[in-house]
Amino acid sequence: MTLVTTNPFDLSKDDFLNRDLLREQLKKFIKGLLEDDFEHLCALMYRHDVHEEEFNKALALANDDDRALKIAELVIDRELQKMETRAAYARHKTKTKLNR
Repeated sequence: MTLVTTNPFDLSKDDFLNRDLLREQLKKFIKGLLEDDFEHLCALMYRHDVHEEEFNKALALANDDDRALKIAELVIDRELQKMETRAAYARHKTKTKLNR
């Protein structure tokens, strides 16, 4: 059994976090979960509200590297969607307050 030692949050403060770096870090983390703790991976996907159908499509890919990369992309895309939704809600809330 391989222990998951790569934590996607173990980035030094000197690292510039960009989408590619984040995707690679998440891919390593997710690959470890695919190999050693699939139930935990499923729980995380539920918690992050990743679309179940897309997650299942990713699981159908040929190998763990491809699966992990696709799942990492799904997580990043979903988190960006949530950030955009929150920002839009905050703008609407501010606009509504100003119009009172």
